[in-house]
Formats: sequence, C-alpha cells, structure tokens
Amino acid sequence: ENRIKLIRNESVGNSYWNSCTDENNDNICDDTNKAMNDWTWATLRAEVNTTYLNSLDSISKSMIGNTKYYLGGKSLTYNNGYADTPLQFYSYERKIQNTTSNEFYNGTNPNSWVGKLGLMYLSDYGYASSNCENKKIYDSNSSSNDIRACNGTNWLYNIKANEWLLPQGASGSDRAFGVYSGGRANYYGVYSDQFAVRPVLYLISSAQITGGNGTSSSPYTLGL
Repeated sequence: ENRIKLIRNESVGNSYWNSCTDENNDNICDDTNKAMNDWTWATLRAEVNTTYLNSLDSISKSMIGNTKYYLGGKSLTYNNGYADTPLQFYSYERKIQNTTSNEFYNGTNPNSWVGKLGLMYLSDYGYASSNCENKKIYDSNSSSNDIRACNGTNWLYNIKANEWLLPQGASGSDRAFGVYSGGRANYYGVYSDQFAVRPVLYLISSAQITGGNGTSSSPYTLGL
C-alpha cells in the first residue's frame, strides 16, 4: 500500500505519557504487571484514540487507517550526552526483540501496536532536516554536535515545547522519549512529566490529494 503519514502541526495540549489513572481516577498501575512505558495500555494512547479522534469530523475519521506502530526504543549509549543518532533509532524502533536484557524493550513490552493514532518516532524528528540523521540526539558539551544544530531547518521543530515521542526508554519501566523545547532528544518520566502531544496518523490507501501544492499558503486538501 502507498500510505501518507500525517503529523499534526500543532500540539493538542499537554499530557502525561501514562498517568496511571483511568476514567474513574483509579491508579491502574497498582493493578497490572505491565510496564508503565508499554504504549498498548498507556493513558495517552487512549486519550488520542478517543478524545482527540472523536473531535474530528466524520469525513476526516473515515480517511484514517489502522496502522502497525512499532514500539522499539533504546537503552541509551552515554558519551558526554547520548551518542545514539536518528539513523540508528530508525533501526531500534523496528527491532522485534531484545538482543540483550532491556536493550530495545523494557521487560516483556510488546514490539508493535495496531490502531488509528500514535505519536511520531524519534527518527521522524531526526529526518525532518537534511543531513542531521547522523548527529547525536544530545551532546552535553556542544549543541553544534547534536540535532539541535538543525533547529533552523527542521520543520518539526516548530512548536518549540517539550513534546512526547513514541519510543520507550528500554532500561526502565517509567521512561519514554521526548524532544525538549531546545531541540535535543532524551527520555523522560511517563507519569511525572506533562509534555505537548502531536497525534500521528496514516491515511487509508484510497485517500488522495485533491488540491493545493503543499505550501503553507496553499496546503494540500484530501479526499476519497
């Protein structure tokens, strides 16, 4: 299938990646053996696939297809910051199992989830600017040595706020990746940090571009 992937241009608000609290305000983390950074039951997954999805009009919803979202992450390589690159993360995100303990997945976390709406990958963010896919995600010595060097040309560095990504921090059960407001990537506490949320979706294969040229003044329009 030829599928178009859309990443929302704006945040729909700040949320926890997994607040551990259900609609009855019960702490569901106390009642499960699942890790808190397991996307398949995270409260943010439920939020974007109910509250946000239901806010869309019926035509828009009909163009959103079910998609396999890969859930791989990483136990980060530390070297004056984090030496892993977006290019490497493209591979990490799609790993199907650990090769050592908690290398790409925490414990028995699943490697994929099928549904309507997710979040962007770290590799999406890194590839949104040319020639930055081989830079570190964070260099503690110099921003010119990591992906912050591409802030001026990265079209996804537009809301300039802390925002959540999909990959998990594999070395612990309570960490997921995000982009910090300054442009670097790191992992953060899924229930302790409230970050901006930009839903991601894939259009069904029959959806087509019906107008526009893809610029800000003439954005694409879509139809079936």
